[in-house]
Amino acid sequence: MTKGTNTGTAAVGRQDQLRKLLRRKNGATIAQIQSAYGWQAHSARAAISNLRRAGELIDRQPASKGSVYRIVVAELERVDER
Repeated sequence: MTKGTNTGTAAVGRQDQLRKLLRRKNGATIAQIQSAYGWQAHSARAAISNLRRAGELIDRQPASKGSVYRIVVAELERVDER
């Protein structure tokens, strides 16, 4: 593969994968995101910030294992999915 090939597609794919991870009932910690993608902690936090800038509402709750991040789904979206 040559340099610069397919970079945009990979970034979008990772964002979609991260959205899926954060939409789980239990959400995800920075450590879980690091483990899933091989990222450093600052990269995981930057990816979450990018999702926020893209319009996702992300909740952070403190927990003993580290902060848990979740995408908040509005009630209207839940009703539309049914």
